[in-house]
This record gives sequence, structure tokens and C-alpha cells, in this order.
Amino acid sequence: MRQYWGFRAARAAMFAATCVLLAALGHVLMSGMPIPGWALVLAFGVVGTAAWFVTDCERGIPFVVVSTVMAQAMLHTVFSTAQAHPLMSSHDMSGTSSYGMLGVHLLAALLSGLWLAYGERAAFTVLRSLAARLLISLRLIAGPGFTPHQPRVRPHHSPRPLQLILLVHAIISRGPPRGVPVN
Repeated sequence: MRQYWGFRAARAAMFAATCVLLAALGHVLMSGMPIPGWALVLAFGVVGTAAWFVTDCERGIPFVVVSTVMAQAMLHTVFSTAQAHPLMSSHDMSGTSSYGMLGVHLLAALLSGLWLAYGERAAFTVLRSLAARLLISLRLIAGPGFTPHQPRVRPHHSPRPLQLILLVHAIISRGPPRGVPVN
């Protein structure tokens, strides 16, 4: 199912917002340091642009989860670099806190990937059902000429046998089968 630019932009923005906000929240909670605004804007722009290119059609659950894991790995690098920038502080991002943040990113990637994938599936299911209902409504409004397959109409001059008209062939009489002697 191909989308128009508005629906495609909404999907890309939702993916970018989910990934960037969850990654930023995880980084702030694990490091105790704020992330500069320029890093958030840069991350949202990069993830949103990448998401725009892959939202041209419906994607499956594995693709969405793998894309989210890749986005979280990139966001971990960007946010770690932004927090360790000399203008921010002299915070050392090496050691166990960096591994902890990487683990949080992977957990956030799996959870948000599943959330986004099932949300996308639900959105497409709703859109398909709405489109089907709209099409049925249009068919009812347009009348019988809108159906793709026109039924064949028998000509009035075709003779029908009297048996078919009277339904004599449908009458079943009770009794033993013919030709079988009764003991």
C-alpha cells in the first residue's frame, strides 16, 4: 500500500520522535546530564530524513525493529559525543555507564521497535477497513452500474421447459427404490 506525502511524513515524524525522545530520556537518566538542544534537533533531522526514505510502503515487524536498533545505535553515539563536548563538561563517557547506556538503548530500541511495528500494522489495518467501507458506500450510492462484473441477463424469448417452471423435478416421493423387490 503506497502512501501520499502527508501520511508518509507523519509516519517518519512518529518514528523519529519516538526514537529520539526515548534515546534522549535514557541518556539523561543514565548520565544525569542534559543533552544540548542542537544535538536533539540534529538527531531528529537525521532520523526523520532516513525514515522518510523507507516509509514509501508498509514495512514488516523485523524491518522496523532492525531500523530502530540501528537508529538507537546512531543516537547513542551522537548523544554521547554531544554530552562529552568540551563546552558542556568534562564528563567521561567511558566505562560501565557507557555500556549501561548502550544496554538501555538496545532495550529502548526493541521496545519502541515492537511498539512502532505493531502500531504501523494497526494503522494500516484501520486504513484498509476505512477504504473498504468507503468503497462499499460509494458503490451503494453510485448504483448497480458501478459494479465491476455485470451479471448476464437472459433474453425474454428463451423458452423454459414446463418442468422447470412447475418445479416437478424437486418433488421427492417416499417409498422403496424402484426395481428393488421387497421381501
